[in-house]
Amino acid sequence: MISLFRIDDRLVHGQIMAVWARVLNINHIIVTDDGTASDAFSMQLLKLAMPPSIQLTVTGITDAVQLLQNAASDKSHTLVLMKSVESAFRLHTLFPLNHLNVGGIGMAPGRQLMWRSIAATEAEVSLLRSMARGGVNVYLQLIPSEEKRVLSDG
Repeated sequence: MISLFRIDDRLVHGQIMAVWARVLNINHIIVTDDGTASDAFSMQLLKLAMPPSIQLTVTGITDAVQLLQNAASDKSHTLVLMKSVESAFRLHTLFPLNHLNVGGIGMAPGRQLMWRSIAATEAEVSLLRSMARGGVNVYLQLIPSEEKRVLSDG
């Protein structure tokens, strides 16, 4: 079962492991990001951050589809992490999402604060709203104990 699709530009970090993985009883994390999947050093760092109880799979977006189909119907508790809005949008075109947690997008040139520490460019907000108009429950939430802030489709 896929427990959560999340955009987090830091991918696997303390908040993911200490909070999200524990609360959702995660035993498999799929990182789907073309850049990370082709960077041996980044993949090694991610593997070092994983406890033995959680399986990690790092893959490109196109290659993730079969993994996600399997994860959607197995007994695992899977967390799917994407590094960017663009990655989430591309994944959605290949494997339709029903929900998307926007959790960690930091400030960068051209980005405006959306809510708390989540920032996005106009183009990123447009992609998120397009997904929302298409039926995806897009919401902002940094940690599970916070209330979800649903992104409007307009």
